[in-house]
Amino acid sequence: MDIDKLKAVFRNSFDIPDEVDWANLRYNEYPAWTSLGHMSLVAAIEAEFDIMLETDDIIDMSSFDKSAEIVARHVD
Repeated sequence: MDIDKLKAVFRNSFDIPDEVDWANLRYNEYPAWTSLGHMSLVAAIEAEFDIMLETDDIIDMSSFDKSAEIVARHVD
């Protein structure tokens, strides 16, 4: 899975600066990552990676690292 591609999706979805600490990027702890922002992020990830995430995966995407793990399961 291309981690830089996933970072680009997050950057575009939430206007994240380059110097963000990716390991500590978590849902509801970053101002734009709200419930509405989360659904937009999911749509952007699905479009970018040409995958369809399951409901449980969407709910479990609580951090950047967890999102990367979930996306990797679907693309690798």
